[in-house]
Amino acid sequence: MRRFLRQVLATALGLLVAFVLFIGLMVGIVLISVKPSQPKLHEQTVLHIALRGSVVEYVPRSPLQALKKGKKDLIDLVVLKKAISAAQQDQRIQGIYLEVGQLAAGWASLAEIREALQAFKDAGKLIVAYGEHYTQKAYYLASLADEIVLHPAGSFFFNGLSLTVLFYKGLLDKLELVPQVFRVGEYKSAIEPFVGYSMSEASKHQSKVLLTTVYDHLIDKIATAKGLSPASLKKMADALSVTLPQEAYKAQLVSQVGHFDDAEALIRAKLGLAAEAPIHYIAFNKYKAGNQATQLPKAQIAVLVAAGTIMDDIEVPNSINTKAFIESLRKLRADQTVQAIVLRINSPGGSALASDTMWKALILTKAHKPIVASMADIAASGGYYLAAACNHIIAHPTTITGSIGIYGLYFDVNALLKNKLGITADVVKTGQSADLFSIGRPLSAHEKTVIQKSIDRGYDTFLERVAIGRQMSRAAVARVAEGRVWPGTLAKEHGLVDELGSLEDAINKAAALADLKEAYTVSYWPKPKTWLEEALSEWKGTLNEDLIRNTLGETYPYLKSIQELTNMRGIQARLPYTIEID
Repeated sequence: MRRFLRQVLATALGLLVAFVLFIGLMVGIVLISVKPSQPKLHEQTVLHIALRGSVVEYVPRSPLQALKKGKKDLIDLVVLKKAISAAQQDQRIQGIYLEVGQLAAGWASLAEIREALQAFKDAGKLIVAYGEHYTQKAYYLASLADEIVLHPAGSFFFNGLSLTVLFYKGLLDKLELVPQVFRVGEYKSAIEPFVGYSMSEASKHQSKVLLTTVYDHLIDKIATAKGLSPASLKKMADALSVTLPQEAYKAQLVSQVGHFDDAEALIRAKLGLAAEAPIHYIAFNKYKAGNQATQLPKAQIAVLVAAGTIMDDIEVPNSINTKAFIESLRKLRADQTVQAIVLRINSPGGSALASDTMWKALILTKAHKPIVASMADIAASGGYYLAAACNHIIAHPTTITGSIGIYGLYFDVNALLKNKLGITADVVKTGQSADLFSIGRPLSAHEKTVIQKSIDRGYDTFLERVAIGRQMSRAAVARVAEGRVWPGTLAKEHGLVDELGSLEDAINKAAALADLKEAYTVSYWPKPKTWLEEALSEWKGTLNEDLIRNTLGETYPYLKSIQELTNMRGIQARLPYTIEID
């Protein structure tokens, strides 16, 4: 019997190894045969940018992606900005066509795209935008176009910005779930949805400041682009006076009401093409600049992207995994060609323990080469914790940052089990708190005191890390802490940020700190996974998330919030709820 089992196991193992080798061979053959080439560009090519889907910070390109079409709903910010910048210098690219659609992105990311488009336009090149519906985020980008065309049966949304928070206290009351809350900071309002029915005055105040900062930025850019006064734009939004195509045209927000062929007619006229001449488009993610250097400079500036929730040891999509982050820093320290690092942060924070662990890794790395923090849409709480370790911090005016504070949240389910489900528990223990965090009983007053002491210690550590990194007194940090969320402009005023600018500004600053006078390349980290790692990752459920998102539609973000809540472990240095300004 044992011999038979050994033979079966040996055969199964042999088949598994053969299967893996076969898949590897097939992938290799396909990758060799797939030659990344670009269609021949004509002398009057138009770069096509579809403003549709979600803007993400950076998508590492693995070899396996050559075998699939990729995710059409993701817009890689790095790829898009590179394409616009290269097209600006490419004489074959004469213009950009912005195809306007439903766009999901943070305001800082949008601002960096807009700056790239503005530089393209300032080079004397054409931009034409066309869309069936214009949201405020899409119009923010399209507003600088030379021509803006809106479909006659389309819509135009210009109604101001809002920030909505869902509160679960009523649901928890019905379920008899009692949240046990531990926090430091008047503004650390991440726990408010579980203990109240509305925002606290402190939370409402900081949210209002954020909204006002972003709104003023939006209004100022549109007013400048369209030659209108900020007051008139705000009046339009307040009165909802611009929702229909003709109303947008009358308000001078679009240059023409028409169809796609009308937009193409404008492109032909601007390029001096005949009425029936074809327009040669190329998608931004397929465009590769010509005349690329055959020999790249040896010196590098590495951009390490830290996007998503900070996690301890859980590897889930849209998260920053501690081990992977530290391993990237180790490799960057060892790489002699990397002269400086830009830490690109787009994170609401997460685990306080993981944040401190990564902070230490950054301190070790900073001893070898300079690190500049570049804040994207959000770099708050644990995200700011990471930035505090860097030599220099650059944020966008609309970046959501600060939130220096921590909290802990634990749910007492005893009443739910007993009163709703009829489940009771009994225990034998060696001490009063041997069953700490047991689902069979609530926390005692003494246990709550002990836990709060741990929260206080974590907060003191956070203040100390920031004080050292920013060269501020602990008292000065405490005055701008308390969990308070700041827009980039005010964060700079309070010394939490060194200057306002983009990722490109951070790269230039890193080169200056490294005293790089020679040419250098910019590399992006983390590096792509191998084809096997990518295959295993998708097998473990990456594709399942896409399936769930498509199935649940608009309800997906709420399920995602619950999932993130269940992934929280230990003390959290995290932004108050999910801040989405629309």
